[in-house]
Formats: sequence, structure tokens, C-alpha cells
Amino acid sequence: MFIAWSEFGSYFGGYIDEQYEVDRSVRETAQINMDMFIHIPCQWLHVHVRDVTKDTQMASEQLSFEDIPFFIPYGTKVNDKNSIVTPELDEILAEAIPAQFRDRIAYDESTGSQEYDGCHVFGSIPVTRVKGELQITAKGYGYRDAVSTPRDIINFSHVINEFSFGDFFPYIDNTLDNTAKLTEESLHAYNYFTSVVPTVYKKMGAEVDTNQYSLSEAEYTYSDDNKGAPGIFVKYNFEALSIVMKDERINFLQFVIRLVAIMAFVVYMASWAFRFVDKLLVLTLGSKWSLRYQSDSTQSHGLLE
Repeated sequence: MFIAWSEFGSYFGGYIDEQYEVDRSVRETAQINMDMFIHIPCQWLHVHVRDVTKDTQMASEQLSFEDIPFFIPYGTKVNDKNSIVTPELDEILAEAIPAQFRDRIAYDESTGSQEYDGCHVFGSIPVTRVKGELQITAKGYGYRDAVSTPRDIINFSHVINEFSFGDFFPYIDNTLDNTAKLTEESLHAYNYFTSVVPTVYKKMGAEVDTNQYSLSEAEYTYSDDNKGAPGIFVKYNFEALSIVMKDERINFLQFVIRLVAIMAFVVYMASWAFRFVDKLLVLTLGSKWSLRYQSDSTQSHGLLE
């Protein structure tokens, strides 16, 4: 019964087939989606993207910047990271709602005396689909600039509300989403190392093309003797393999053949069970209790005999 029930489930409910294969799609570009709070005013920030082809992009032109009072949203994991879990197929299809980042909000300077010591950086950056690095630095550090950020202003404590690759699906959770890093050091650098794996989900004609990524990280504090650029650095690499998760269903002919095979197996096992019980009765109670055979003395006779 269990086997038959599982076959009904395979035909009507389907099953999840997960495969790893070489990514056959030719993609020249990708997209980085980010939404971050950084504990430094926007006027002192630079955002660049640099890849292995030595191409450097001024990503600040693609992003939106808002001066805000720096804060940690409720539910954010501070100095911790999320578990890396591949979402379920139905979960992805329910949450794969494409969206775009909103426009920058122009705050009125008369809204209060609260100090705007942070910057809200958000938007999508088109990048070449090769190994590269997203660099968030202070002016005068890392890249030459006409001005240099005062050291007492530099603080790269940050909150990552969203960080993903590919199409922007805000309701899909990613490894770096809702995490934060805090520091009191000014010359502090955060390094994230990500390995991006294309992941395709398919079910009943619907298809969602996403990217998930693994993560490792490191932090450094520099000094006047040990010089380095403070900031937030996200290194990324796109893997050649992709994951395909799809909902499969057997066709009707396969379903019928499997049911017939199950019924044949049940009949076969029942015949052997009948023989076993019959043999057991003969050995324990005698041949007259046999379910299949009767002795000559027990044979019936006609009325004239």
C-alpha cells in the first residue's frame, strides 16, 4: 500500500529533482543588488567595482545615497552571519516577486536636530560576469581624491539589509541579508569572500532564475605603521556549475505500468504466503487441514457407490 501510495504521489503531486550541471547559458553581465547602512556620512564615501580584467567602474553613479542617523534595525544579527541553506522550491516560487529599488528620498533639514552620522546606500550595479570586487572606501583612502576624509569620521560599522546577485527579488533571503558588523576602530576593513552559484527553479511551466552564494569573511585593523585601506570589500566569483531544481511528474503510461507491476508483486507474494500457511498447517495439524490437498479417505463419493 505504501508503494502504491508513493506512486500516486509521484503522478499527482510530483517529486523534486535536483541536479548539478555545467551552466550552459552565455551571460556577459550580472547585477549586484545592495542595501546597506554605513556609519559614515555619504559625502565621504566612494564605491567602486574592479574585476580581473582591470576594469574599474565608478559604482557610485549607479547607486543612491541618503544621509541617515545610523542605527541597527530590530532582528539584525550583529557580528554574526546567517546559515547557508538552499530554499525549498515552493518557497522560492512564492517569494520570487521581482522589484526595483525606490528613488532617493529628499529629507527636509528642518525635520529635527538628530545627527545624520550614517549613509543609506542602495541600488543595483551592472557588472561583468567575471571575478571581481566591490569596494566601499572613504575618500582619500584606497583611491586618490581631491579631499581626504578626517580620521575621526571614518567608521565602517555597517548593516547589510540586502545583498544579492542577479534579478532583484527582495523577499528571497540571502546569506548576508539582515546582518551587521560593528567596530570602534577607524582604520578597520571588512572583507567578504563570496562564491556565486546560479540556481534555477522550475515547476509546472514557471521558472525562476536566481543566484545563491557561499560566504567567508575576514577583518583587519590597520595602523600608521601597517597601512591599508579601511572599508568594506566584497570579493565575488561566478561558478561554472549551476543547480537546477525542478518539479517532475511521471506520465500516465509510466503510472499504469508501475501500478500493474505493484499489483503483480502483491499477487506473487500472496501466493507464496498461501503456500507457507498451507505447509505450516500440514506440519502442525496434519494433512487433513491442508488448504490445497485432501487425502483419498476424505474424497467424496457419489450416491450409488
